[in-house]
Amino acid sequence: MNSKQASPEPTPDASSAVSPAPAEEGQVRGRSVFMVETVAAGVAVKPAFLAEDGRLLDLPAIFPDMAYAMAQIDELRRLVSAHFAQAAQIGAQVIAAQAAAAASAPATAPAEATAAPAEGA
Repeated sequence: MNSKQASPEPTPDASSAVSPAPAEEGQVRGRSVFMVETVAAGVAVKPAFLAEDGRLLDLPAIFPDMAYAMAQIDELRRLVSAHFAQAAQIGAQVIAAQAAAAASAPATAPAEATAAPAEGA
């Protein structure tokens, strides 16, 4: 099992889309996303910005109001839960594969030696 599984997951929340505005020099249009990865230590979450031109920019999470913050937190909760569920499923598959391999391996226990009674004693 890899110690790191990168799986960026843009949040499909329509409320996170940047409002359309006239393109000004230096203005970037797109939407906020969460980069969620399963790593050896757990699940890593990094907020980012996915520009319309496909660039992924580092960006702090900014919540302009309570409703937006709660919607984003709910989406993040869903993503993190899905990554932990996937990690658990992969772990269960690895354990099952190891158990199957151990069960199909030939028995390597030494045969018991039985002492024959001494004759003529």
